[in-house]
Amino acid sequence: MTERRRWPWPGWVLALDIVGTLFLVAGLLGLFFEGDPGQESTLAVMAVPLIVLGILLMIPLIVFTVLHVRSSR
Repeated sequence: MTERRRWPWPGWVLALDIVGTLFLVAGLLGLFFEGDPGQESTLAVMAVPLIVLGILLMIPLIVFTVLHVRSSR
């Protein structure tokens, strides 16, 4: 009989990673794709905070992955 492997991460960690990725992409779009000259879009103004928030939201998945690998040794 084969042993069934369980998904090692809770669902909320994956949800945070997906939301963080979306924030990171929105921030990068605000930085690199500017709108009309002379007009600042809201996305361009919020680009850096969106990037920082996106990275912070992606950290729990990295922490859970490292902890899972260390505990499985």
